[in-house]
Amino acid sequence: MALLPAPSALRTVEIISFLADHPDKVYAVADLARRVGQSRATCQAVLLALEPSRWVVRTKGGYALGAGLISIGAAAQQGTAIVGLLRAAVGELHEHTGCEILGYLPAGDRLINVSRVGPTGPGTITMVEGQAFPLAPPNGLAFAAWDERDLELWLGRATTADRTAPDNLRKAAQIVRELGYSVLLDPLTRRELKTNVDSLSAARQKFVASALAHHDLVVQEDEATGAMRVSLLSSPVFGSDGKVCALIGLVFDVRQYGDLAELVTALKAACRQLSERLGAPPVPALKDQPA
Repeated sequence: MALLPAPSALRTVEIISFLADHPDKVYAVADLARRVGQSRATCQAVLLALEPSRWVVRTKGGYALGAGLISIGAAAQQGTAIVGLLRAAVGELHEHTGCEILGYLPAGDRLINVSRVGPTGPGTITMVEGQAFPLAPPNGLAFAAWDERDLELWLGRATTADRTAPDNLRKAAQIVRELGYSVLLDPLTRRELKTNVDSLSAARQKFVASALAHHDLVVQEDEATGAMRVSLLSSPVFGSDGKVCALIGLVFDVRQYGDLAELVTALKAACRQLSERLGAPPVPALKDQPA
């Protein structure tokens, strides 16, 4: 009989993962239990077990992520050689381009930002190191596009809120493979492009629709960011097993589109150099998905 994960361990992972996604917030036990889908009693029991090690801390308002996890995270980074190499590549690319640069590593069904270098404020994404987001549509196409199994897993994580048709996402993945990177445009630019495609031929309209099939990664809680002109280029880093092991993102202002070709070249070169340092074989080919 196959062994199954211990329910208590799964509940612990759910709570720590949720708090890690919201590191600056405090949650009452009942609220936290509801958000992670646990009973109040179960959630309370797990929190009580985590409190002595300061993996969580209790305040007047409830529970938050604790400082006891800092040493755990530091130890994990020391045991992952790619973290140092990725941070170095992110820093070098920032020095070369002057842009905000982000480095991501996969962790199960999530992508974790492990490095960020660049300006902070309006016109930036300003993710903090350690911040994670789901590796699911619309996020992470540049990671999933290179392997058929990864792509299907990624598509399978789509929520009902994401109405993009799977076939459109597969076409977008094919474009990512052809280009070697993905372009995630800000909402304002996407709207402007949409209003200007009517003058194109039917074939070009279909191409544009496929290229823009995936959504925006630049999604923040502040509704005012909907007018931001910030977009993201993402390119994969391959490991020695030929699979994507990291992503490097480059944030740019689409109004400076004249520099886009140079930025793309610099981003792809940085990812290629890091892939070579990791001993990656030639980029694996992925069979075209059916139209």
